[in-house]
Parts: sequence; C-alpha cells; structure tokens
Amino acid sequence: MSLKQDLRYGFRMFSRTPGWSAVIVLSLALGIGANSAIFSLVNALLIRPLPYNDPEKLVMVWEEASFVGFPQNTPAPANYADWNSQNHVFTGMAAVATQSFNLTGSGEPIRLEAYEVTGNFFPLLGVRPVQGRVFLPAEDSPKANPVAVISHSLWQDRFAKSPEIIGKEILLNNVRHTVVGVMPKGFQFLDPEVQVWVPIAFTPEQISNRTGHYLQVIGRLKEGVSLTKAQAEMKTIMSRIAVEHPDEAGQLGITVVPLREQLLGTTHTQLILLSLAVGFVLLIACGNIANLLLSAGISRTKEIAVRAALGADRKRLVRQLLIESLMLSAAGGILGLVFSALSFSFLKQLIPQGLSLSIDLTLDSRILLFTGLVSVLTGLLFGLAPSMQAARSNLNDALKAGGARTGVGYGTRFRNVMVVAETALALVLLVGSALLVQTIYKLRTQDVGFHPQNVVRLETRLPRQQYDTLEKRAQFYDLVLERVESLPDVVSAGYSTAVPLDWKGGTSGYQWEGQTLRRSEILDANHREVSTHLLQTLGISLVRGRYFDGTETSSSMPVAIINEAMAATYPSNTSPIGKRFYGDSRWFTVIGIVRNIRNMGLQAEPKAEMYFPARQANFRHAFYAPKELLIRTKPDAKSVLPEVRQIIRSIDPGLPISHVMTLEFVLGREITDRRITMVLLVTFGLLALLLASTGIYGVLSYFVNQQIPEIGVRLALGAEPASILMLIMKRGLSLAVLGIV
Repeated sequence: MSLKQDLRYGFRMFSRTPGWSAVIVLSLALGIGANSAIFSLVNALLIRPLPYNDPEKLVMVWEEASFVGFPQNTPAPANYADWNSQNHVFTGMAAVATQSFNLTGSGEPIRLEAYEVTGNFFPLLGVRPVQGRVFLPAEDSPKANPVAVISHSLWQDRFAKSPEIIGKEILLNNVRHTVVGVMPKGFQFLDPEVQVWVPIAFTPEQISNRTGHYLQVIGRLKEGVSLTKAQAEMKTIMSRIAVEHPDEAGQLGITVVPLREQLLGTTHTQLILLSLAVGFVLLIACGNIANLLLSAGISRTKEIAVRAALGADRKRLVRQLLIESLMLSAAGGILGLVFSALSFSFLKQLIPQGLSLSIDLTLDSRILLFTGLVSVLTGLLFGLAPSMQAARSNLNDALKAGGARTGVGYGTRFRNVMVVAETALALVLLVGSALLVQTIYKLRTQDVGFHPQNVVRLETRLPRQQYDTLEKRAQFYDLVLERVESLPDVVSAGYSTAVPLDWKGGTSGYQWEGQTLRRSEILDANHREVSTHLLQTLGISLVRGRYFDGTETSSSMPVAIINEAMAATYPSNTSPIGKRFYGDSRWFTVIGIVRNIRNMGLQAEPKAEMYFPARQANFRHAFYAPKELLIRTKPDAKSVLPEVRQIIRSIDPGLPISHVMTLEFVLGREITDRRITMVLLVTFGLLALLLASTGIYGVLSYFVNQQIPEIGVRLALGAEPASILMLIMKRGLSLAVLGIV
C-alpha cells in the first residue's frame, strides 16, 4: 500500500514540473538507449552462438606467409591434403575455393558467386538444407555428374521457391548441373554473395599442387582439444612439410584462428571503443541528472521537513526519493529501447561481411534484461546523492528558514566534482572522435597512386568452356574496348584481372636474371594481366620507360611493366628497364616502371606489382584472365552504363554483367567501418558535451539560488549587475577549466 502511495506521489510531483521531468527522461533515454544499442551489437556478435552446430569448435586454418606480406595466406591443395591426413586434433577438415558462374538458360543471364567445397563441408558445419540434400561423398569426384546446392535467396528470386527445383538441371557456365539441395534462409560461410555451392572434385594433379595457393580451410576441433594444442600439432605438421618440400613450402608456417575471431576481424576493437564511449555518456547523464535533482531538492527541503515533522522517518523519505528516481529511469529505459530499435538499421553496417546474412539485430530477452538492469542501476546511481542530502538535512533549520541553505557544503562539493568529471569525460570523447575524423580525412585524401574520379568498373567473367583459348578471349576484349572507347563520353577503357583495393591477392614469385637468392630472400609481387590502355585509364603515372602500345602479342617477346616497389628490388643501382626477370615459368623483359599504388589497403605499404599484357597471359591459371572492365568518362561515370551494357550484350547476349560500381565507391568502402564508428563517436561526444553543459547550468542555477540573499545585499550596497554576472561566469568557467585540465 505504501508503495502505491509513493508511486502516486511521484506521479503528482512530475506532473507539476513536466518540462523538468521531460528533460531528465530524455537525457536518460539517450544514455540508456545508446548503451542498449551498442549492447545489441555485442550480443549479436559476441554472445549469441554462430549459426552452426557447436560453433566454438570451428576454426580456420591458414598458411602463414608473412615473409611476402600475407600472415593469413590461402593454402595450397597439397598442403591441405597433408594437414587433413596427418592431424589428430580435428574431427574433420574441409576445403573451399572461390568460384563464379554465369547462370543462363532461364530468364535474364546473371552472375553468381559460388564456392567449390569438399564433400564434407556442410556436415562439418552442421547445417542442413531446407529442401533436398547436401552432397554425397561419391559426388566429390571429377568423374561424377555435376551437382549444385543453391541459396535460399536464389531459390526464391530466380525459381519462385518452387519445390520442383530439386532434381532440376540448371546451366552454370553452359554446363548442366543438377540441383540437389536448397540451404536455409540466411545461411552463409564467409562471403555473403555466394549463392551456389558445387563439389570441388580435386583431380590427382590438383590435390598434389603446392604452388597454387587458393583454398580456404575450416576444421572442427575434437572434444577436449584446445586451440593451443591444435596450433602446436599443426605447426609440427607444417614444419615436416617444409622439410620435405623446401622449394614450395620451405618458409611457410601455419596459423589456426577461431571462426568467430576470423569473422569479427577488427570489429571486436570497435565494439570495445563504442562500449566505452556509451558508458561515458551514461555516466555523464547520471551525474547531470543527480545535479538537477540536487538543485530541485532545494525547493523540496521544507516539504521533506514537514513530512518528517508529521511522523515520516528518514528511511521512508529516502525510499520516496529513490522510487521517484527509479520511476524516471524506468521511463528513460522504455524510451531508450525505442531509440535503440530505431538505430538498428544504421548499426547493421557494423556487422562484418562474414556475418551480414546470418546475424540480425533484434530486441531479444538479453537486450530487455540488459536495459532493465541498466535502468535500475542508473536510477539508483543518480538518485543516491539527493537521497543522501535529504538524510543529512537539518530539519529544524529547514522549518525555520525554508531550508534554503541546508546541506550546502556537502551538496556544493558533490556538484562541483560531478561537473568537473562530466566535462573531463566529454572532452575525452570529443578528442577521441576528432582524432578519428582526422585519421579518416587523411586516409581518404591521401595520394593512392591512381585517379578514381569518373571511373566505373563492371565485371564480365568469360565462361572457360565457351572462351577456351587466349585468342577467343582477346577477341572479345578487343571488340568491347573498341566499341566502348568510341562512345562520345568515354575517355579511355581497359580490362584487368583485378581492381585496385578490391582484390588484394594474386601474387607470383620472381627472380632477376643473374640474381642468386637464398631461400629466405624470396621475392613476391602482385600479378596483374591488363589490356593496352588499362594503366592510363586508372591514371597510374609512368615513371620511366613506356606503357603497353598494342604490339604485345602471344608470339612476341614476353614483356612486363613493374611498379617502383618492384624496381627497388633490382640488385643493382642501374635502371631495370630492358632487364629480365623470371616468373610464372617464363622470362619477361621490363619495358616500363609506373608509380606505386595502394592496392593492399589505405594503410598498407605499397607492394611490388607486375603488369603483363593480356594477349601474353598464361592461360593455365583462370584468375589470370582479365574480367574487370574499367571505363574513364568525361561526366558522371555511371552515365555511359546503358550503352556499355548494350555493347556487351550485342557481342555476347548470354554474358551477364555484375559488380557495377565506381572506383570512388571502392575507395570509400575501405574506410566504411571507421566512418560509421566515427559518426557514432562524434554523436556520443556531442551528446556528452550537451549533457556536461547542462550539468554546469544546473550547478550555476543552484549556486544562484543559494546566493540570492548575498546577491541582494551586494546590489543594495551598489554593486553593478555586470560584476554579479562575472562572479557567476567565473564559477562556471573554473569548473569547465578544471574538467579540461
């Protein structure tokens, strides 16, 4: 019954001062909502289990090749085979290779990202299809009939969720594949764009290959096996491989990474940073509200004294004030949940790509419990100071003089300390966000070595079965480029195996003619096949020598253009122009040197790179086939896309066009995560500054109320209003300066 009375009394008190109450509830809603929103990310990414069976036992296994700049390098098939057969720490290991297909034969041709997987891939993850089945062991063989498992989104968008899809044949790169299964909605492994899985079906030649590094390997730890034990055993196996195959694996190490850690990447650090930031905001809000309640307590001192005089004990009075605080925090918590839910669409951008389909932000029971606990603790935190002031107040003094100066010493000291702390925390957030803004600005405006403005890229992957010779591919490239470059708004165009900053792999070893290297001195460079005008299209400046001029053919002397980083490895002080190096089983003559570009990342040092004419490509390797069409235009880069699409369709009606985007978008994508973190930190910093400013206002308001008699006396004795104003301003500035210091 007394609780109901306290609640009723609290409602009456708040209804008398709706503006004051709304300010407190809104401040709390922002602080609690920010914490709930960030906790929703922590919950989704760190607490909830991954959408696989017993996911904490899943690990990624990589080759360690830091000596060429790849601490997590994709393994070669033969190394994977040895790992799989020799280890005693995994119940199983599965291999995955990136692939892509042109889906034709029914409707508009589309490009599909795909994975080639070993037959045990789906059972290892512990996922089941919603339709059909996964691969049978016999289907993971080069002699088996081609089969495929498709994604839920492809089943829905392309085949209208028809149950008859199971057993139906689809054309992938003009090869008939039988669909045997459909995966659940939201299923993904690493790449969210993958929509088809096919058996990897290693041939004897492929499984014995130690020079092609293109697999991704996942393993499941045995029961009771720790990550440390697994790392130690795999290191022993890799050391044995290095001794047995010194030329191919002599310097390779191995690293085992928990799957969750692999998927999160740098997001874990961002979550810690944002959690600290929202914690600061909530602490500032609590201190601010405590100050407001203490200031408001001046007008309630006599009321509390009267209630005490009528028989209410101090415990009952303290409980009343705490209940009022909890009522405010409860209202702030409810409104904070609304703010939190509204922020989910923005916060989803912080979910790593490897979890973007399988993880969603929702108000589940953990979020509700967290918000409830934060609301209660917050209410107790900011309600404690006013309650203690009420408990300390001198009731006799309050009844005599209205309590205007009761508890001045304690209240004033507490308020001053809180304001200084609020200012300090707000400054930390503002300085941190300002530094991040500066970092992002410098990353975005630095010289990346090429000019992304007015350049658009699109992908045209040529099916190997249809374009099975270098001449057929070259003919397609020549036709497309000739017609595209004839468009009025096109400055130049070119084909490449990769777009800067988009693909950071594809390297080859090399050695300069006459150079003798120890095994520890392996030279390695990014390998790019390009058409004649690709480097000019990207705006990569020539330092020395010449660009490709179109005279490079399959029958002419193999040539290459290298960047400054690779030129610096030439073992003489003379220019490497005209000199030869050995790589990819051939000798190449250097005809030009171009500037370094930041191809490995905006913060990574430029890596050695070699560019080869597309007409001299080593067609043994599929990833050496150019597929990226880059077009530099006069106006907006995307304005020519309809005409370009029409040109490509006129040459090959069955060829899909995919991954259309500007190079400026590719460049901006490199800092997307940091940019989102920056926006959040700046927002939290400004909110903290607003709350700290309100806290200073509350202290000054309390100070003025306390000093009204003294101010009146000063004015009566002839003091100027300006001097009174300076007295008050000096007090506020002194608190702010202390906080800044």
